Amino acid sequence: MGDVAPIRRTVGPEMGVKAAGGIRTYEDALAMIEAGATRIGTGAGVKMLGGAK
Repeated sequence: MGDVAPIRRTVGPEMGVKAAGGIRTYEDALAMIEAGATRIGTGAGVKMLGGAK
């Protein structure tokens, strides 16, 4: 999660940022989005959506 925010600051708002690797829960994905990710790469998408409110 620590790499997403610096990448977002570097590339600015016009470019997308994909977060991938170790994202297993809805809360993990939400933290990545809050850090600036515009895309999430995960193999646990269906499981993650079970945690959505």
